[in-house]
Amino acid sequence: MNASSKNILIVFDAAGCAPLSLHIAAELAAGLRAGIKALYVEDINLMKAVDLPFTREISLSTAEVSNIDSSMLEQKFRAAAQDIKKQIEDIANTRSLSITFSSIRGHITQVVRERAEEITMVMIPAVLSSSGRKRQHRIKGKVVMLYDDINESCDKTLDVALSQAVNKDYQLIVIADSISAKQHVEKLVDEYGGRAEFDIADFSDANEVTSIVYKYHPSLLVMRENSHLIDDEQVLRRLIDMLETDILLVH
Repeated sequence: MNASSKNILIVFDAAGCAPLSLHIAAELAAGLRAGIKALYVEDINLMKAVDLPFTREISLSTAEVSNIDSSMLEQKFRAAAQDIKKQIEDIANTRSLSITFSSIRGHITQVVRERAEEITMVMIPAVLSSSGRKRQHRIKGKVVMLYDDINESCDKTLDVALSQAVNKDYQLIVIADSISAKQHVEKLVDEYGGRAEFDIADFSDANEVTSIVYKYHPSLLVMRENSHLIDDEQVLRRLIDMLETDILLVH
């Protein structure tokens, strides 16, 4: 594929990510000869909620309930950001990748839409435990690509999805928005010498599309960042929250 990418933006938040996601991002950056911009997003909604009088923190491991305030949450944010920074810097250094790391307060969906112009891909890592991700990868992995229009942007996104499937020996599933789009993709995949399975969905119905994606349990979901499907930020948020998969948005 064309190696014109300048940087891959990887967006994290307080939910953390599976360590394997960092390796996948590094592999992608190395293959594209791209740099990595890592951004930790301090969830502004959590900051607003934490000072409410009834807000309490519940430990996922012990179920212990404790008090928390904004200063404590800020410390947790900083500690989590430093942990992720160290992880991704260690991985990037082994591959001699250039990397920058910064923090910002806001929402992941807003950050995705307000990306810098030099960013050509945005990766949103899966929130999944290491053991959970290992179980997922015991079966053959899948790359799901959403093809919602016949244009150059979608063809570039297909190129990325197909190359990732081939490199990892994953199964490629293309969800197209019409029979004509499916036929167009079939021709392109054949020209690339690849293989894919197909599904058809009404992209004006976000529930239908997300349900079809969910049934495949993909290891990677690839779509163009200006897809009509995610015009509504709530749809993108739903994809992030419901799927145990890395999401790659191609500019």
